[in-house]
Amino acid sequence: MTSKNLIQLSLSILSVLIISFAYLHSDVTKEAHYVTSDKCQECHPSHYESWKKNTLHPYMFLPVTSPDAEILGDFDSGNPLVTFKKEEIEFVLGRKWEQIYARIIDGEYYPFPAKWYVIQKRWVPYKLEDWHQTPMSYKCNGCHTTGFDPNTLEFSEFGIGCEACHGPGSLHVQHEATEHRPICNFCHEDENPHHHDAQSRDILNSVSPAVCAQCHNRGKTPTGDVVKSAQFNFPVGFKPGDDIRTTNFTPSTLETDKKGTNWWGNGLAKNRHQEFSDWSQSDHSKSLIHLLESHADMEQKRGKLTKECLHCHSTDYRAVTTGEKPDLNTAKFGITCVSCHDAHGYDKKRPGFGDGSAVCGACHLQVMANNEHRHTPCPTEQTNCADCHMPFVVQTGGFFSLRSHAFKIIPPESSRGNKMPNSCQNGSCHTDKDLEWAVKSYEDFYGKMDK
Repeated sequence: MTSKNLIQLSLSILSVLIISFAYLHSDVTKEAHYVTSDKCQECHPSHYESWKKNTLHPYMFLPVTSPDAEILGDFDSGNPLVTFKKEEIEFVLGRKWEQIYARIIDGEYYPFPAKWYVIQKRWVPYKLEDWHQTPMSYKCNGCHTTGFDPNTLEFSEFGIGCEACHGPGSLHVQHEATEHRPICNFCHEDENPHHHDAQSRDILNSVSPAVCAQCHNRGKTPTGDVVKSAQFNFPVGFKPGDDIRTTNFTPSTLETDKKGTNWWGNGLAKNRHQEFSDWSQSDHSKSLIHLLESHADMEQKRGKLTKECLHCHSTDYRAVTTGEKPDLNTAKFGITCVSCHDAHGYDKKRPGFGDGSAVCGACHLQVMANNEHRHTPCPTEQTNCADCHMPFVVQTGGFFSLRSHAFKIIPPESSRGNKMPNSCQNGSCHTDKDLEWAVKSYEDFYGKMDK
């Protein structure tokens, strides 16, 4: 081969390398941005598949691609509420309890004025008179999409994807590529990656309740924030890792709920998407605080307390399976959402899923096994912890189908003034009995016990 041919070959190889490197670095940035869940699937297929198959998050907002499979409402019923055609539906929201339908008008998402109750199989009016005052970019999209930008009203992904909980993933993808792609190793093989350290945080793995609170928490932003002088019905600018309490967002409360839509008179959630507010008033949310307060003067016993107590009092302690666990001085959280819920849906595959006692027994086994007196007058094989401590008092889909997350017993007496379900008469429990029977039965059994 002549010198001229060698030079030409070298130039060709160099051109290919330059083009390859340019392509590989085309999306390399120093600022994190969203890459969508499909990108996460490449390295985390089992997490992706479980999230897709076993959770509702991916289906909270979807463009219609297969109407017969995705649209659940009965359009042959002749219901006069249905003033639109199935073919006009461009987007669907939800699919377990109820399904809302939407379309785009002048660049904005708006709901159709009827929604379908999936379990009850019936149509009900939805924003019948004011659907045109319900631009979904301000009312819904911040929680039903991933990577929502309040300044542009655009988003990265329909539904609640990986980055809604883990944060923008571009830096994580870049760092993984430099480690595992041979062509990247050509330049980066001598680098010592530390991007898994907590300080670098190229992706977030957190047990903080704020991750869930960004959506499971009703409220509003102040008037005039951020676009077109309109309020948002969700925290704006929040990213996983932030403290939800420092965002520009005012949660709904019993005092501000003038129409009585969201809260019962005793302060428990009446409407869905308020699990964080309910949990915040529970002992679970304060479990670590209570532990620290009760043992503040027992410094010499803290090592023993770490092993004996933190497993049930601290979710970040329980979450560490390898390496050094936090102690009483470094643990941050009490019992948070992920102590009981697996956001990837793996818990739905485990034996005993759906049996509240199986989850509660991990920490409350001593109470459950107390033989001094029966814990409940009901047969243990017919009820579980959640039936009484997390009764169905939250309404969605046309009936009380969601459990309270305040972890409090609701005595039958509470039903008198608040006109709400109670721990004895919720779901399918004792619905054949009247309230007076429930009040008397409760007092007869628990009135004899030491409160």
